[in-house]
Amino acid sequence: MSYPTAKPQWVVLVEQRIEQLGSIQKVANELGYARPSLSLALRGKYKGNTDRLEQTVMKVLGSVHCPHLNQKLSPDECINFRERDAPTQNPAEMRHWRACQQCDVACKKKKRKEIF
Repeated sequence: MSYPTAKPQWVVLVEQRIEQLGSIQKVANELGYARPSLSLALRGKYKGNTDRLEQTVMKVLGSVHCPHLNQKLSPDECINFRERDAPTQNPAEMRHWRACQQCDVACKKKKRKEIF
């Protein structure tokens, strides 16, 4: 599994973190994965399914920009805002909820169980 065009976001996040920490071993420890497995997955040579690794990377290292709040949120926080019940008793929260329903941030396009 090589990456013919653009690298997936999770790979970019891991590579950035490796640069920050200076070691793939430190990033593997942070993610709770073995260094060889992470290394193989980054090179597209891992034989198994990388879905769980991708989910872990996004949960630990990922963040999204919330245009309504104008701040970074974890994908989990983003999903929580989007999937909550409509807050009909609070006008400010209702505006936020409506903004989430129209938002094109990637984390909203998958259901919670598909991301984490």
